[in-house]
Amino acid sequence: MTTDALPTVDGRRARRDQNRERVVDALLEIYREGELRPSVAMVAERSGVSHRSVFRYFEDLDELHRVAVERQYASIRDFLMISEIGRGPLADRIDKIVEGRLKLYDVSSPVSRVGHMLAPVEPVLAAHLQEMAAASVAQVARHFAAELDSMNDNDAAITAEALALAVSMESMEALRHIRGLGRGRAGAVMRATLSGLLTSGPPG
Repeated sequence: MTTDALPTVDGRRARRDQNRERVVDALLEIYREGELRPSVAMVAERSGVSHRSVFRYFEDLDELHRVAVERQYASIRDFLMISEIGRGPLADRIDKIVEGRLKLYDVSSPVSRVGHMLAPVEPVLAAHLQEMAAASVAQVARHFAAELDSMNDNDAAITAEALALAVSMESMEALRHIRGLGRGRAGAVMRATLSGLLTSGPPG
């Protein structure tokens, strides 16, 4: 290959990468509008990329969905963080984690549904969900260490799992989407659950 050919090759690669990103962006937009199983034609029209070109950039529709959900998981990591973790009165710490999870649900719920739908057949997505679940248990253990440290190891471990479940996206989905509760009501349920777990003593 001559050096004159390199800019052309690089330009083609850059256009391919840009078009691939446009397709993923379009799919994520469609997810957020509530359509969880869009057709290739819909994605192509939204992205401005031809139907045929979609399958030049992705092996199949499953790969496109997987790449989109993986990108979403990467983009929401900051929403999982808790500032000044473990500091402050219990009520304030409960408010902080509940409000964080409400915000996370607001920005991620449609794509999260797709991720859960695809996880049984997409090992990469299943691994993401397992990683996030384990990270949540570790996070609540730090955030509520003052209360958990007063329990024996077994009770503390069980309570940490229960706390993580209470603030999980699965629980939020059950409250907001399945039960149809508003944001404030769902938050109140979560606060009551966390308070009960942390103030009623070790599990029986």
